[in-house]
Amino acid sequence: MKFPALLSSLKPSTPTSLSTEIIAGATLAAIGIPEVIGYSTIAKMPVLAGVLTLIIPMVLFVIFGSSKHLVVAADSATAAILAAGLAGVAVVGTSNYVAVAGLVAGMTGLILIVARILQLGFIASFLSRTLLVGFLIGVGISVAVSQLPAMLGLHVKASNTFVLLIDCAEHFRSVSIPALVASVLTLAIVLIGQRWPKIPFAGVVLVGAIVASETALRSTSSLAFVGPVTGGLPHLALPHVPRGDLGGLVVLSLSLALVILAQSAATSRAYALRYDEPFDEERDLVGLGLANLGAMVSGTYVVNGSPTKTEIVDGVGARSQRAALVTAAISVVALFTIAGPLNHLPVAVLAAVVVTIALRLVKLRDLTAIFAQRRDEGIVAILTAASVLAFGVEIGILVSVVVCLINHVRRGYDPRNYVMETDTQGNWVASSVETGTPIRPGLFLYRFEASLYYANVEKLTAEVTMLASHPGIREICIDASAIPDVDYSAGQELLSLAKDLGERGVSITITHCIDLVRDELRRYGVLDLPTVSIEEGTREVIDRFPQSSEA
Repeated sequence: MKFPALLSSLKPSTPTSLSTEIIAGATLAAIGIPEVIGYSTIAKMPVLAGVLTLIIPMVLFVIFGSSKHLVVAADSATAAILAAGLAGVAVVGTSNYVAVAGLVAGMTGLILIVARILQLGFIASFLSRTLLVGFLIGVGISVAVSQLPAMLGLHVKASNTFVLLIDCAEHFRSVSIPALVASVLTLAIVLIGQRWPKIPFAGVVLVGAIVASETALRSTSSLAFVGPVTGGLPHLALPHVPRGDLGGLVVLSLSLALVILAQSAATSRAYALRYDEPFDEERDLVGLGLANLGAMVSGTYVVNGSPTKTEIVDGVGARSQRAALVTAAISVVALFTIAGPLNHLPVAVLAAVVVTIALRLVKLRDLTAIFAQRRDEGIVAILTAASVLAFGVEIGILVSVVVCLINHVRRGYDPRNYVMETDTQGNWVASSVETGTPIRPGLFLYRFEASLYYANVEKLTAEVTMLASHPGIREICIDASAIPDVDYSAGQELLSLAKDLGERGVSITITHCIDLVRDELRRYGVLDLPTVSIEEGTREVIDRFPQSSEA
């Protein structure tokens, strides 16, 4: 790959002015900096660690990635996964916690690069849209609930979402009124301000809270503040990880890489299709991997492709990664200037801002749409969200992948097969196997809708046997156009079926059979039977049977 090609993301996909790109970058910085400060709270990292994700990691993706639109920085979902995975490995608030978080970012980056080398980008396909909707709903609720103690001024801690809710309810009489008022006002302003997404209401609230704390709020003893924040470049240190926790960090990094791969690829693909431009998923994997390695060496935590930040710069009119470079430059300035003011930020206000970020992940409209169109997938989404809330983000994503795969296997295990018949006008129509009628006297046309393997061959056997039991049936035509493969167990079962039907005077003809399946059936001995034959199409079979007077 030549170096000039790596900078192709700086060329606008459609004509746009440099001033528009600069405005888009400044807008992203104004909205994004308060957001990533909130993400740092979710990840239990120093608040300015989020600003660091807008510098080196973002620039590395601009150089090495292919997408002209994808914004790579801290993300709420990966921040929540990181915090859950590091619980018990390192003590929050220590330099070792920061170092271990950086190590996980580096491991995640290496996994993404290895995935590119091994061409494993297809793994993202295992995270369906249904799963992602449910997963993000679970993450959003989990993160929002985790901020309740800070919003209410309570000193309550619990690792489980449900336990934390119960504890907050039990200690509700100890709620700090100033913290509650500050939280409610913040929620109201930011949520109402979402009607005007180009205005950084979260930043406005944070600045307003800092200014107020310099005057009246400092006198409120029950209101907690962020406290000392160190600005400038971070102090890097080698992580100390107990040997028994290394395996857990590998699993954590794999989980993060899977989410990054799926979310970033989906976002990049959506904008590439919107503007009819090239999209190289493999190059983006390299960019994302190097961005996470950049996060490690710059003392921050894992980064991901952000749909919300990508939409911000696109909505302003940016059509290239030049806007991201502007954001990175502004973030460098912010890194050295905002540490002092953040000392006076009320914890309740920051927690409320984090809640508004988390609530964006709870897309109930998408969940309702899934339920309306596919109830079984809606159940998968609900189970995914519930697993995240019950078991935590890290285990939840593994459980949700298993649930999604089980649902997929269920479809292959129990395919919706049918028979073709003719209506009163002589047109072919599909009917259920239970109620369908012969397409011609003596002939059933049966279609099996999946790969034929050990788990679902019994259904084919039962349905074909039932069809053959109809009076006067002499032949079953199996349309194999939807059967890409037949495993050994299914082949032997098919062989037994054909022998049994042959003894009853019913033959089997297989049509639309691809060469691979034809070769498999020949190896299994199915085609050696005199009662089994193969035809190119179903018309040849039907024409051998005379038309009934009713048809």
